[in-house]
Amino acid sequence: MSTDELGTCCACGGTGNVRNIVMLNKPAPVPGTGWGCVTCGLPQDGALAVICDQCTELNRNVELKEVIMGYAKGKMRVPIHALRDVVFDHNLSFHPEVKQA
Repeated sequence: MSTDELGTCCACGGTGNVRNIVMLNKPAPVPGTGWGCVTCGLPQDGALAVICDQCTELNRNVELKEVIMGYAKGKMRVPIHALRDVVFDHNLSFHPEVKQA
């Protein structure tokens, strides 16, 4: 994959080496275009963001300003505050590999 296939960095807006994909625990703006899990039956409705290598290296707690709208290769973005305030996450009862307290 070339580094320009994913569009601009969702943190800084840059275009260089944008190749780090971040899965967020909010629903994607467009259902069916995000991340999901076959183990717990989670549909591919999780929001995604992409960040450049520079943002990854400079700040592990980088502030995301945008998220992907639609598929990543479509290079469309929406402000992160446009995401619905709903939790989208794994059902840990189907994930015995995760220690639960």
